[in-house]
Amino acid sequence: MWDWFTYYYGGSTGDSGGSTSTASSVPEMDAASGTLAIAVVLAALVLAWEIKRRTRA
Repeated sequence: MWDWFTYYYGGSTGDSGGSTSTASSVPEMDAASGTLAIAVVLAALVLAWEIKRRTRA
């Protein structure tokens, strides 16, 4: 069922073909950055709502 997933992402396909994969570093998001990102999205939504509200009035 998940053969496409393992094939696409280079996972194990069940054979011992000797293919090796290397790990890559991925930047992590800490709590402060996550909170800031959520605040930016909410501020954009409030701004869009306020602009829409004022154009209706």
